[in-house]
Amino acid sequence: MKKVDMIKTIQLAEAKAWLALKESQVKNGKLNSTTRDLKERWMTLKCLMGSLDIESDVELEESKIAFGIMLDNFRISVF
Repeated sequence: MKKVDMIKTIQLAEAKAWLALKESQVKNGKLNSTTRDLKERWMTLKCLMGSLDIESDVELEESKIAFGIMLDNFRISVF
């Protein structure tokens, strides 16, 4: 596997983990055990990426959807 492919694979895994976390937070709440497990997985990937000096790919569809969920929740809680 080429280095570029490895980076893209890690970025995609992180984006999918973030999306799953955001969806679980909306569906199950932040204190749910499933949500906590998903948060732990996402944080593990973020730590791995940090140690490898890899940035999140915000252009991935999963990242965009997760960001949209986060913004929708912010709008609901603020307004």
